[in-house]
Amino acid sequence: MDKRRILAAALTAVMLLGMLPAALAAEPQPTEAADELGITLLKTAGALNSVRETKISLEISAPVNETPVAVEFVMDATSSLFSSGDEIMIQSWAEEIRGAMADKNVYAGLTVFANDAKTVYEMSQLTAESTFDYSLGEEMLWLAGHTGTNLQAGIRAGLADLEKAPDTIPQANRYLVLITDGGSFWWLDDAGNPANDTYNDGTRLQNNDAAEGGYESLTDLTALLGQTVSAQPAAYTAAGDEALADVVGQIKTSGALTNFEKGVYFAAKELDKVTEAGVRLITVRYPYYADEEGLSALTTLAGQLMDYAERKSVFTASPASLEETAAELESVMDQIYGGGVNVVVPAGSTITDVIGKDEDYDFDLSIKSKEIPALADFALKIGGDAPMEGQLDENNQITFADGSTLTYYPEAEGQDERFVLTLGQDIHRSERVSLTYTARLAERDTSRGEHYVYPNVEAYLTLSDTGESYLFPRPRLGYTISGGGSGGGGGDTVIDENDTPLGPLPELNMADHFAYIIGRDDGLVHPEASITRAEVATIFFRMLTEDSRAQLWTTTNPYSDVAAEAWYNNAVSTLTTSGVIMGKPGNVFDPDAPITRAEFATIAVRFFGGNYEGEDQFTDIAGHWANKYINRAAVLGLINGKGDGTFDPNADITRAEAMAIVNRTLGRKPDADHMLPNMITWEDNLDESKWYYADVQEATNSHDFEVESGADGLYEVWTGLLQVRDWAALEREWSESNSSSNPGDVVSDVVTEPEAGEGTAADGGQIETET
Repeated sequence: MDKRRILAAALTAVMLLGMLPAALAAEPQPTEAADELGITLLKTAGALNSVRETKISLEISAPVNETPVAVEFVMDATSSLFSSGDEIMIQSWAEEIRGAMADKNVYAGLTVFANDAKTVYEMSQLTAESTFDYSLGEEMLWLAGHTGTNLQAGIRAGLADLEKAPDTIPQANRYLVLITDGGSFWWLDDAGNPANDTYNDGTRLQNNDAAEGGYESLTDLTALLGQTVSAQPAAYTAAGDEALADVVGQIKTSGALTNFEKGVYFAAKELDKVTEAGVRLITVRYPYYADEEGLSALTTLAGQLMDYAERKSVFTASPASLEETAAELESVMDQIYGGGVNVVVPAGSTITDVIGKDEDYDFDLSIKSKEIPALADFALKIGGDAPMEGQLDENNQITFADGSTLTYYPEAEGQDERFVLTLGQDIHRSERVSLTYTARLAERDTSRGEHYVYPNVEAYLTLSDTGESYLFPRPRLGYTISGGGSGGGGGDTVIDENDTPLGPLPELNMADHFAYIIGRDDGLVHPEASITRAEVATIFFRMLTEDSRAQLWTTTNPYSDVAAEAWYNNAVSTLTTSGVIMGKPGNVFDPDAPITRAEFATIAVRFFGGNYEGEDQFTDIAGHWANKYINRAAVLGLINGKGDGTFDPNADITRAEAMAIVNRTLGRKPDADHMLPNMITWEDNLDESKWYYADVQEATNSHDFEVESGADGLYEVWTGLLQVRDWAALEREWSESNSSSNPGDVVSDVVTEPEAGEGTAADGGQIETET
């Protein structure tokens, strides 16, 4: 993938204004690598069919794991914000926060403040069982003994609790959410103790000096921050019955600051420390006594402090009332979790694809709707939603159901044929985007021999927030002219000349946890025995999503040893066409042969796409044909080594090892402590101390589940058992012709990979030996 800074403004303007094709002029600039995005861009092209058409898929795959986030909520719990009885709202807000953020890899803390601060829920990971709450009775007792408002103390305590989040969470993923009206008349002295100016007998002035002082205005915040203010509290000597009036007079005469001014000053200084630490500030503000007669000077300065906080904030909210705060907090949490760190491609981003062309070949977009009105020209799929199909209208545009738009620009003078898709929604982690269409090789070199063509000049993703662009890989197709001479006729034969999957990247069903392994006739599951290539193909085939299986379905293959009536034919044929599995030299698949660890790792990786560049993850794979696949599988967390730094790539994989890799590929998180007592068990898998015990149980039991989070990460809790699916009956529904009974011992599908020296095969194509 490559990253480029392009003339994004011009391109975006074209898309937004719906200008005519001739108006498109912006071109990309040179690029650089884009791994920092944390996403995989993939472009695949299926083998050319009899009319020289290829099915093309552009895909964006985001990582499955949600980004860890740490959030500290700092709430003003004083009477300036809460009237008597309103304090219960803090309790409801805490419940709202827990409900929205539980089990999303979020760490949270809750700090409240009065004249001092108290962290009532220390920073920890939120789960459905977390007790993230505000104990009203206990905290009311604490508040009764801490009258006053010390915003500085709240910010400092909240920041300190935020620092307790795991070191793996970067500062950019740490948030401090400040909920306050900006009023503060306490601060912290040099020793970190709550401070407030006093009478000479030690009695606190509280906020009386400012609130009762008849001030028309207090010091402007900008001017205030230009001063150097001592944190040590002053003690005023007052005589007579009008002590407060005497002190106020002394303050005004000497030009000293009121408690309110000092409290606001030190709160602002503490806000500086938040942003200096790299923490992202979010402000939820309220007006400070805006309607209270005689307090306009305080309201103004408090408002200035909130303005100051908002200028430092990445997001702000201003609920009109306490009752509306829950809704505002929902927006805050969406900003942090949904609309923030877990958005990998923001709405408004574009995918541009320039259709393939060179001196001796030319691809054209196949506009199917012009041939058969019922056919779609493009299909867009986002996440788990059903594909959205679209036909180009008279303006060569499509508007999809989610608001995404696509504009097609035919070839014109000075402009290559292309289309531009503008995404109508944010793309989050764990989601996959795919756009499929068909292109036809309209012009080609017809001389005898082998020829290679690219179905696109280039394709790139442009992010709407940065204007930077990232290249999709460029697939290559091959064909041979087996007869005729230069300019002559002759038949075309498709060659699969690289190891990029030829069809759309297959999608696995990660939502349903169906069993995919059954025991053998002896009633055992044989975890340490080998597993065949046909069995592996069948496992992965049946674990495809319904949509993906239907999209990729075929019953033909190039192998001489995979008959149409073989029980594994549909699986092998479909996954070969998709590019997930490959044959061996001599046009054979060798279905009954055991599969090696290298072959199995390669198959699993092909469901994710992407490439690997870097040092080897194991010491014994240098120069191995599957080197890049093994390394990629290790980085993705799909495989483990032998514990001594080796992988042993040529060893036959055991059934237990295969089940563990399939489980990881499907995103499953089995945990022996959270299964069900009435599950299917096996006499040769009763030892829970075996490393593979939980993986075998996961593979052989269909079940409902919930995902929980613990100290060691995510794990499954089984909530109910399901009947094992009748895969043979289902496959009869999938296919018009009946398959023979399955003599194997798998309940789901499998995929295989080339051995050393193996070649790759495409439908009806030739096989070339890998080196």
